[in-house]
Amino acid sequence: MWPKLCGSRTGTRLTAVGVALACSMSLGPSVARADDVKDQKRQADKRIAALGQQLEGTNANLATAYVNLEKTKAALPGARQRLANAQATVSRAEAAQAQAEDTERRALAAEAEARAHNEQVAQKLAVAKASEVRAKEQLSKTQSQLHSSQDALDAYAADVFQSGGTESQLGLVFGDGSAQDFADRVIMADTASNVASDTVDRLATIRADNVSTRAYLTAVRGEIAELKRQAEIALKNAEAAAAAATQAKEQAIIARQNAETARANAATAKTSLDKLKSQQSVFANDLQARKADEQADLAAARAESARLNAILVERARQARIAEQKRKARLEAQRQAKIRAEQRKAAEARRKGRSYTPRVPPPVASTSTPSNYLSRPANGPTTSGFGMRWHPILQKWMLHDGLDWGVPCGTPVYAAAPGEVIRAGWRPSGWGNQVVIDHGMHRGVDLVTTYNHLSSIVKWGGQVNRGQLVGYSGTTGYSTGCHLHFGVYEDGTPVNPNTWL
Repeated sequence: MWPKLCGSRTGTRLTAVGVALACSMSLGPSVARADDVKDQKRQADKRIAALGQQLEGTNANLATAYVNLEKTKAALPGARQRLANAQATVSRAEAAQAQAEDTERRALAAEAEARAHNEQVAQKLAVAKASEVRAKEQLSKTQSQLHSSQDALDAYAADVFQSGGTESQLGLVFGDGSAQDFADRVIMADTASNVASDTVDRLATIRADNVSTRAYLTAVRGEIAELKRQAEIALKNAEAAAAAATQAKEQAIIARQNAETARANAATAKTSLDKLKSQQSVFANDLQARKADEQADLAAARAESARLNAILVERARQARIAEQKRKARLEAQRQAKIRAEQRKAAEARRKGRSYTPRVPPPVASTSTPSNYLSRPANGPTTSGFGMRWHPILQKWMLHDGLDWGVPCGTPVYAAAPGEVIRAGWRPSGWGNQVVIDHGMHRGVDLVTTYNHLSSIVKWGGQVNRGQLVGYSGTTGYSTGCHLHFGVYEDGTPVNPNTWL
């Protein structure tokens, strides 16, 4: 007999889902690429269902310790991968942070440069505009002087050459008068001539200044137009640099936040990995400590199995003796009938009559069909009959029946007519159990067992085929709701499929 995983002697158990989630195993390298870790997980998932079967016959405490250990083993590669990923993310985030901060510095420098250039262009433009104003003022002033000098010269010329009076300027020289008058007139004429000459020179100078000022004004206006164009470009560049700097600042802030988050995630992953390693050590020690308890439980289970076997062997011996007595009684009756028929034949011969004796057929063994047993419940077979490897105890053990996956509370029926010879709680791991003896068939005493029941209906006496004996459950050592159905021939467990 090999009880199932995760029950306890007091009825405690682990659910099948809990075992499946907890028993995921990984045999891959401690540090692997993400694809390798996923592949290991898929392989571990395939082994989960088999793990529950492999652990049949294990008490709840040992099974729990083993499950916890295997859970940490399965989680370690993923935890290591998450830590490696988190550390790689930290490296990338820190590199991105450094790049963003460098970009921010360059953007701020470019913004400052662009703003300085914009200021320089603005100052040059202001100077050029001021120069334009001064040139305009100078041009206006010289233009006024030009008009005044030209008017004075025109007046002088008119007076000299175009005077219509009785005394001209020449009269001042050649006219009548005393010598003193003549001298005075000469001095006045010379003075007038000098004034006229100075006026002409001043007019030439003013005209030259005007030409120069106009040329300068034209140049200044061209410079202003160019500076305005440069100012517009510089302003746009400054605005673009400011926008780029703002964006760089925002990206630097995000990069710093991402790096901080990555470092926090890496710290969490490291803490998780360290915790798993610590748990693995604890569970490994717990597993070793509970193996001794398992040996004691197995010894008790073997003793219980031996007691049941002894009962069944003795019942088989008695059934065989009863069958022999039945056959002997029937044979004696047959022989008596043969002798009676022989006497009738002899009496008929004496009387001269003919009589053929009717000989009864030989006593035959009871005929049993190959599918003599009916299925006690309908459900998929979750565990077959046969030997399997126990991963904790490192040895082969027999699973001595068929497991059918049926919900708790499913009705369980007698597989054939017989007598309930045992019913109740079995401490060996079967939980609530019903044992039915079906008598001699095919020369063996046939017995069936119904295990892990949630409740028992038939506690003793005769039962008919298909009669309700109990309801399925998960008592004893059980991973979940199911029915373990066992068949014994003369006390020896056999594959139930040979009778179903």
